[in-house]
Amino acid sequence: MNIDKTLRKLIPITTVLLVGCGGIDDEETLNVFNPLPASPVFPVENKSSESKIELGRMLFWDPILSGNKDVACATCHHPEKGYADALPLSLGVGGYGLGDNRAGGAIAKRNASTILNSAFNGISNQGNYTAEQAPMFWDNRVVSLEHQAMMPILSKEEMRGGDISEGEILSEVISRLKGIPQYGELFERAFGSPEISEQRLFMAIATFERTLIANNSRFDRYLRGDQTALNQLEQQGMQAFVEVGCAECHSGPMLSDYQLHVVGTPETSVSLANHGVDRGAGEFQFRTPTLRNLNVTAPYMHNGIFDTLEEVVEFYEQAAEGENIHSSLNFTGLAVEVRNLEMEGEDGNEGDDGLVASLVAFMKTLEDDSFDKEIPVSVPSGLNPGGNI
Repeated sequence: MNIDKTLRKLIPITTVLLVGCGGIDDEETLNVFNPLPASPVFPVENKSSESKIELGRMLFWDPILSGNKDVACATCHHPEKGYADALPLSLGVGGYGLGDNRAGGAIAKRNASTILNSAFNGISNQGNYTAEQAPMFWDNRVVSLEHQAMMPILSKEEMRGGDISEGEILSEVISRLKGIPQYGELFERAFGSPEISEQRLFMAIATFERTLIANNSRFDRYLRGDQTALNQLEQQGMQAFVEVGCAECHSGPMLSDYQLHVVGTPETSVSLANHGVDRGAGEFQFRTPTLRNLNVTAPYMHNGIFDTLEEVVEFYEQAAEGENIHSSLNFTGLAVEVRNLEMEGEDGNEGDDGLVASLVAFMKTLEDDSFDKEIPVSVPSGLNPGGNI
């Protein structure tokens, strides 16, 4: 199938109303969506290998990296939860259980984003990006998965705990790893010598994380030419997604512009706010999240305030009608579409129900559950893989 012709048919240029614009031209329309690449780009200084992936997997699951030896990377990024944790805000050190069965522990400051496809962070509409400069976290505060892998270990709430200082935790972790002969063997296979260092630790974890790819959703297959991959309602939702302005921020292969925006998300409860829930960079700014695998990575927004996709869409609808005074975004297209639907209805639905249903149906086509779900039977430290889960 010719992708250009398909998108011309799918998104009539005369009806497109993007945020802050009266319309877009044909070339811009054709750059709204693209499928994910078949494989990610690796940094020049951190090429992939099977031995490095295996080492990274062991480290990702081993709670030896946390201050109290009770939390691993996998605690909050678990394959059963789409490599997120199904919680509004993660429960780190001191917690027990997995996902919504987890209790106790320190409350993290933000919702745990899925790390599926994080290898593609920063990718442009044209598919361009560099692994070394890939933005990470809700505020883009670091670049590259290598740098990202370090930050949870330093965080008091997530992995470090209160018994070891931020300045001492990495030295402590490296000392622990050096005391485990199996890790010396794994590092030697991965890097050519048994040296265990902070740099190698994070290179290995990042290499494993770049294998966590979900790039064959029905959305991807549709863009690659399978006209049967999306049904009529889902195609209508894809068209509406562009028309109402969602694609102004959610575009390209990852459905994200990777920019910071003031969205005006409702705040969490007072009890959670008292734990220092992060309000973002500057004036409540947070990065546009990817929309991929949304169906298995609820709840949504930086503070996990919404449980369903319908709630998210309705929140933006309220913003379009001027009910969200804290947002810096202009939802002109959504407001126009909502008014049109209120007058005309769509697919037999009164009001804006048809719009919400089609948008949600489209977003659910971004799911691909064929990602790596392997859980190690054991890790070199002898601790429980994933920590206290």
